[in-house]
Amino acid sequence: MNSSLSLVRLQPDREALARWAAERRLASADTDQGYAWHSLLKAAFTNLAPQPFVDRINMQSNEILGYVAADPAQIQESIRSCSTDNPAYSALGLSRIQVKDMPSAWSAGRELSFEVRARPVVRSRTHARSGAIDEIDVAPHRAQREPGIPREQAYLEWLGVQLARDGAAALMGARLHAFSRTRVARRTSADGNGRRWATVEGPDAWLRGRLKINDPVSFDALLRRGIGRHRAFGFGCLLIAPPGVLE
Repeated sequence: MNSSLSLVRLQPDREALARWAAERRLASADTDQGYAWHSLLKAAFTNLAPQPFVDRINMQSNEILGYVAADPAQIQESIRSCSTDNPAYSALGLSRIQVKDMPSAWSAGRELSFEVRARPVVRSRTHARSGAIDEIDVAPHRAQREPGIPREQAYLEWLGVQLARDGAAALMGARLHAFSRTRVARRTSADGNGRRWATVEGPDAWLRGRLKINDPVSFDALLRRGIGRHRAFGFGCLLIAPPGVLE
């Protein structure tokens, strides 16, 4: 049996995050803050850090939402062990945390609205063999064999495949709510010199729509795992609500 699953809602202090990240050289002005949030959540929650998670600032909402494989009581106990003097405590606004216990079982055939911030990319073996970053935007990748395919169509078909993994869910309809290209910072291995930074530029897509649960167990696993790549750094968190709420 799977462990409990909770949805955590945080209202962070973004200026405190910026100071915390700058002191540790975790982000720069021209990169996404995903790595900084990832590190900050680990500092506060340790092994119960929300993952996947999403920063909804682009949706005009000052909140971080994420899933934790624990029940609300366990999460609250974890927070109590984080000193209020810890910079992560104030930066994440832990005194204002909200925790929602997710359903322990889902019903096949149930429809839900959803929102997800995704990195719609595919891996390139050619790039991987050359040692370069092995990610290619799904839209231009599809356009190589299907010239003129709309970006939105390419992304939604990619999303449909992600939702259908292990028979979890079917995409009933969706739209590309917002799109940009962002640079994300990641730490990579360096030859004998510890760790170094790499910057990866790519698609940043907010997708909204409706899905239907096909396999309850696989759907639960999908929520816990997330969608696509960079799931540990603010992408792929599938937020769900009753039909009509997030569409």
